[in-house]
Parts: sequence; C-alpha cells; structure tokens
Amino acid sequence: MKKILLFAALLSAAISCEQFDQVKDVEMVGNISMGINVQLKKHDNVPAPATYKVKLNNYAENIELVKEVPAGDMISVEDILPGIYTISVSGESMANGFTYVFNGNLSNVNILQDGEVMGLEMAAAKSGNIILKEIYYCGSRKEGKTTYFRDQFYELYNNSSQVQYLDGLCIGNMLPATTSSITYVWDRPNQEEYAYFQTIWQIPFDRENPQNKLYPLQPGESVIIAQLADNHKREALNPDCPVDLSGAEFETYVKSTALISDNAAENMLPAFWTLTSPQWLVTVNGGAYAIFYPDEQMLEIMYQPDYELAYSGKWVSPVGYTNKGKDVHMDYILDAVELMLNESKISQKRVPALLDAGATWVGGTYLGKSVSRKIKETTPDGRIIYQDTNNSLEDFQVNDIPMVRRDGVGTPSWNTWAN
Repeated sequence: MKKILLFAALLSAAISCEQFDQVKDVEMVGNISMGINVQLKKHDNVPAPATYKVKLNNYAENIELVKEVPAGDMISVEDILPGIYTISVSGESMANGFTYVFNGNLSNVNILQDGEVMGLEMAAAKSGNIILKEIYYCGSRKEGKTTYFRDQFYELYNNSSQVQYLDGLCIGNMLPATTSSITYVWDRPNQEEYAYFQTIWQIPFDRENPQNKLYPLQPGESVIIAQLADNHKREALNPDCPVDLSGAEFETYVKSTALISDNAAENMLPAFWTLTSPQWLVTVNGGAYAIFYPDEQMLEIMYQPDYELAYSGKWVSPVGYTNKGKDVHMDYILDAVELMLNESKISQKRVPALLDAGATWVGGTYLGKSVSRKIKETTPDGRIIYQDTNNSLEDFQVNDIPMVRRDGVGTPSWNTWAN
C-alpha cells in the first residue's frame, strides 16, 4: 500500500480551509466524512451562534482538522483520516453587553466509517470578567534533584472594562484531584449541573458589613494567590526556584513546617477541604481549578466555629466511593481551567465542556514552567484583553519561566507590600 508523506500542496487542495498539522505516515485510505447532531441547550435571551468552529484532534498521530461551518442542528465534517479523535465544537454570540461562549466536546471517539453521525450537547456560559490568567502548578527542583512544590501560584485578572470586587471570591480544585479513567456519579439530584471540589479557599470579606468592599480590582489589574507568599529563591527554600512571591496579595497560609512563615500577603480563608488539615496541596500533575462567588446558603455552611462539624452532611460523595466533595452549581462559576500531565490524558477530562471544553499542560512535573493566557487584543489606552473562549487548549500558552504579572499588568493600589 502507498504511504502518505504529507504533501502540503495536495492537502491544501483537498481540505480547503481545514488544516492538518504534523501528519505522520499512515496507510493510504480514503478520507471519510461524519455528521454531528448538535443538541443546543436553549438559554433565555441568549441568541445562538451564527457559525461553529469544529476541531478534531488525533493526539496519537498528531493530526488536527479545523473547520468553520454555519451553525445548525446538523453539521458535516469532511476529509477526515480514520482514527481516534477528540472533537470540540464552539461558537460565540453577543447579548445585553455580554459575550456568550458555546462549547461542547467528545473525547476518545472512533471515526472509522464514512457517514457516521454522533450527538454532541452544547451549552453557553458568559465570558468571565475575572479570569484565571496564569497558573504555575508543576513545581521546580533544587540543585536539579530535590523536588519543590511550595512555589505554586494562581493569578486572577480583571479582563473587563469595569472595576470588580474580589471580596468573598472562592478558588478551588475539582474532583477527581488528578486525571483518572474513573467517571464519578454523584449522589445528589441534577448532579450534572454541578462542579465538585476537593478544596476551596476564599478571599476575606467583611462578614458584618458585606457592602464594605476591601479588595477592588481595576480593569487591567491582577492579584496573585500563592500557596506560600514568600521569596522562594532564598537559600532556606529553593535558590533555583523561578519565582519570588513575596509581593503576592493572598496566600493559603497553614503553619505545617518550620520553613513556612506568615507573610505580608492577606491570608485566605479555608472554606472547604477533605484533607487532614486545611492545606492546599494540589497535584503537580495538573489540577482542575475554578473561581466563583458562593451563594448565601453556602456562606452559611462555610463558617461555623468547628469546621469539621460545619460540613457534617453538607458535602456529597460519588456513588460507590468515600470521597467527599463540595457541590457548586455551574451557574456560579466565573472561570475554570483544566490542567493535565500531558496530551495523553486528554481522554480523561474532568471539567464539563460548558466550563472548559479543552485542557492545557506543561508536559511534566518539576519543570519550573507555567501556563498563561494568550493576548486577544490591546485597547487604545494600553489595557490588555486576554483570550477567553472557555477552551484552555485554545486560550493558553506554555511558558518556560513563570512570571508574576506577565505583560506588565497592574497591581492593585491596596497592595502596599509588592515590589
């Protein structure tokens, strides 16, 4: 049989606006087509997209096919090399001054026969005003040997044109805590409408007077949430570490070792955890993160004199497992980012496509690398707007060196200790 050697001109003529990247040698077979039956969840006063972007990725063979098609209940994709694919369909619409992002995906799909039809559900979410801008999660090494993970940080950015208030904002990592072939079925009604968290931390707020806002974030400003808001480059920690987090606004402070000190940053509130103590030890293999404002009922549950008693009966477990998780309705979630060890884990996605249709990764552990959002545009006054399509595979880039407030974004005026 003939072999395909990736002749660029032939491919360009065959697939028009679609594109294959880095196609490996495969046996010559006829290209096939497939249909996607789009089941679009209706949203009041939110118009459907005019077009869909369809993307097929075969990670084993390094094949990518991208196509833009008119929106409709049934869409067709042609010129597919048979194989196993991850399929994502996305679109956008505008209403009431907001951008709504529609996403749906299918993982680990066999496309082997011509004319197959597959169903795909899509739903819309607002593009968030506050976004996760940069995440450094994989850790570093000391003297090239000893592993070090205390330098993890998360950057939140005001991607809108109006001031946002961070008081009471929560950040947490979802379950499963690492990518897994296990699919949880949660013991609660309408379980598909919720995200489930292993750990939740909250930015402080004035409980007596919630209208008293302590932490405004202006357009184009960001804040850093550090696991430990210290200069990690100092000799007692890891002089080979790539980051100094002493200017971070917030930290998840827990005095668990002699090396940990209470730094200048504001201490986050430990709102929920399932570990033996309220530490934020998120896997260096890549967690799944989200930010949200809790509803009043959740706030009542969060802060009782005894945290252990506070969550008696207030958490949920997956059927057949003893794991505990806090359920948060997806309508409350502002932004979510799924991180993985590498592309081989893409079939084990944890985050619903409504929140994040893709995932991103740095490709290993203790590499000293981060992921950060791509710049979408810069306004005439110099404010950066970052890409936010609710698809981390599209929205993020990998950085060899993590950076606090990359691209020169602003620091809030109330942070008087930042360098």
